[in-house]
Amino acid sequence: MTLAYVRLEMVRLLRDPGYLVMSLISPLVMYLVFTNLDLGRQGSDGAAAYSMVGMAGFGAIGAVMGNGVSIAEDKPLGWIRQLRLLPLRPVNVVIGRTLCAMVVTLPPILAVSLAGGLVNGVSLGAGRWAAVVGLLWLGIAPIAVLGIGLGYLLTAQQAQMAGLVCYMGLSLLGGLWVPISTFPGWLTNVAKATPINRYGELSWRITDGHAPTLLGVAVLAGWAALFVAFAVYGYRRSARTA
Repeated sequence: MTLAYVRLEMVRLLRDPGYLVMSLISPLVMYLVFTNLDLGRQGSDGAAAYSMVGMAGFGAIGAVMGNGVSIAEDKPLGWIRQLRLLPLRPVNVVIGRTLCAMVVTLPPILAVSLAGGLVNGVSLGAGRWAAVVGLLWLGIAPIAVLGIGLGYLLTAQQAQMAGLVCYMGLSLLGGLWVPISTFPGWLTNVAKATPINRYGELSWRITDGHAPTLLGVAVLAGWAALFVAFAVYGYRRSARTA
């Protein structure tokens, strides 16, 4: 039943691809502009790889936050009432929507990664390329769940504002735009506790030739558990009022 629900949601999602285009174009353009402005000054292949991961992650976050807004827009149309007729537990609904959200993150992740390799000369072995792209895709799951929770709990306008704050604010704080090593000491510590920084860290470490740290994975897993509980609560509350 969960897989059937995922297929249903994917069909509905692909009928409105507008925000997918925005989540693809914005990070790709930013990556090409930022790296061509900065690389000449820094002269660093590492800078291109760092920015590639950051902008790919930025695009993925935009896609999953857009998914949350679409959920909020569906509520007044009675979609939640329709879901209550299906034999689906709230956690299955959250998992299904998470899988759908993760699918739509692939275009920005792949586009920015291709630009990194073909335009800016980021050079990685086949295994490291696969690990970078795979971790960018798998690691977005907790953020996708956060977007889903916001969509179920808030109105469309509120979800759009909250999603924008998470999209821009957490991306900046998490180091997707600039390394957190440039932050003041206290802000660096705050950034390391955010799910966005730990999400980016998974692939940044791969580009540097290292494996992800257990601490980073644990912090991201902790946020994932918290966001799942939040999304399930949001769905149950939305279902009660539908």
